[in-house]
Amino acid sequence: MSETNAYSGRHASVSGLSVIGPRQVNQDRASAVISDDGSWVIAVADGLGGHVRGDEAAQAAIEGLPQRIGTAEEMAVAFGEANERVLALTDAEKWRQDHWQILDLSEFPMSTLCLSSWTPEGGLLIGWMGDTLPFVVSATPEGFSGFLCGRPHRVTGGKVEICLGMPPVGAFADPGVVEVEIIGESGDGIVPDAVVLASDGAWEPFVDQHGVDWLVDRSADGGIGAACSSDSSGTSDGSEGSGTETAEQITAKQIAENILAKATELGLNDNASVAVALWH
Repeated sequence: MSETNAYSGRHASVSGLSVIGPRQVNQDRASAVISDDGSWVIAVADGLGGHVRGDEAAQAAIEGLPQRIGTAEEMAVAFGEANERVLALTDAEKWRQDHWQILDLSEFPMSTLCLSSWTPEGGLLIGWMGDTLPFVVSATPEGFSGFLCGRPHRVTGGKVEICLGMPPVGAFADPGVVEVEIIGESGDGIVPDAVVLASDGAWEPFVDQHGVDWLVDRSADGGIGAACSSDSSGTSDGSEGSGTETAEQITAKQIAENILAKATELGLNDNASVAVALWH
C-alpha cells in the first residue's frame, strides 16, 4: 500500500535519549525503532519516583513493545501487554491482600508510558498514560513551532493517577485493565513534521521557568518548538529567536539532544528522557 498523501516522498529519522540528571539511578527508558518502509515506533517510560524497582518497571514497559503499530486497537494492545509486564514485577502475595486493607502503593513497581507510531497504511498514532507527555511540532520558515497534544494524568499535589502496574481497586477488580488515551491522524487532523515524547523530568524544567504557556509555544521562550532547535531560543526582550534550523537541516537525534541540553541548563531535578520522530 502506498504512503498517505501527507507523507508521500518524505522519510523519517528517529531517536531516543536519556540522561540521569541528579538521581542515583536512571528510572527512565527511551526507545526508537524504524522499519524499511518508513514505519516507526518511539516510546518513553518513566518509573514512578518513590516506588520500588521503578527502573525495572520502565524497562518492562519498553522492552516488549512491537516494532510496528498500525491501528488504535494495536496501540491499545501494546499498552495492555506493557501493563501485564509491569504487573508481573509485583510479588503475587500483594495481590492476595484483603481489599479492605490499606495498601502501601510504594511497594508496587509502576511506570508511565508514552508511545507514538506511524505506518504508511495506518498513519500517525499517539497514546499515553501518566505524566510522560507527547508534543507535535511543525517546521516553519522561522523555525519550529509545536504544542502539547496530551494531558498529564495527575491529581492535586502532583501524584500520577493513571499508569502501568497500578494495583486493582477492590477484591474483584481486574488489574489488567488500562485507561490509555489515544489520538490519531485521521481523527484529529494532526500532520506534524515531528513528534516529541518527553518524560516529566524533560518538560518540567521549561514549565517551571516559563509557565504553562511553554506547553503551547506561547511563552517568551517559544515553547517546545524553540527547544527543538539549537539556535531558536527566545531573546532577552521576549521576542522569538532566529529559528534558522529546519526539518531539512536537523536530525531527530539533534532535536532530542537540544531539548535535553536546554532542560539541563535550566536545572534538572529528575531523570530526563526524550524520544523523537522527524520527517524530512
